[in-house]
Amino acid sequence: MKKYLLMAVLATGMLSYVSAQDSYKPAVGSFTLETYFTPFAVAGNVIDAAGLTGIYSLSDNMALRVGLGFNWDSHYWKNGETGDALQSLSGNDFALSLTPAFVYCFAGTSRLTPYVGAGLGIDYITTSGTQESGTITLKGSNIGAGDGFGFHIGAFSGFNYYFAQNLYIGAEINFSFNTVSIPNPKYVNSGQGAPPTPAEAKDKQGAYHLGFGATPSLRLGWTF
Repeated sequence: MKKYLLMAVLATGMLSYVSAQDSYKPAVGSFTLETYFTPFAVAGNVIDAAGLTGIYSLSDNMALRVGLGFNWDSHYWKNGETGDALQSLSGNDFALSLTPAFVYCFAGTSRLTPYVGAGLGIDYITTSGTQESGTITLKGSNIGAGDGFGFHIGAFSGFNYYFAQNLYIGAEINFSFNTVSIPNPKYVNSGQGAPPTPAEAKDKQGAYHLGFGATPSLRLGWTF
């Protein structure tokens, strides 16, 4: 009888150990620091292409997360000519976003966690552009050049798959509304025959975007 009792105790302990080892998901009260990258991001369809996210687990199915994202875009075109026949366009855009969000996680499995959530964030953007036409150089023309702010609001749904403890890959489907405004963009005109540079830019530029799309993300997180 003692032999069978000892075997039962050992079996229970082993099952508890295995169960603990199979617990891949973050515990309640834990904090996860996550870095993510969206390799298939398309300009205008996502808020950011890469960044950092901090996630705090409130309970087994609720969490708060704050994302810091950034996106950089550079473009250039030239017709291959020189002198009076030269035509070229170039520009640089950099965006930074801060997004607090609430996340609700479903039970899923020991490795798979489906979730939904919503967030509201702010964006900062700086942009510059240059157009060359023969001997004339217009900096800031067309798209303007300057700094601006905007905001975004959206809802999302996705899943995380834990292929190791505290390590997972995931994907999201998001629905978002974004807006950005750049007041008083700067212009500088130079070269022979160029129009005079305006003393003060009175115009204002901005954009609105309503989007729906899938954003596969490669994520690496450390829970502690």
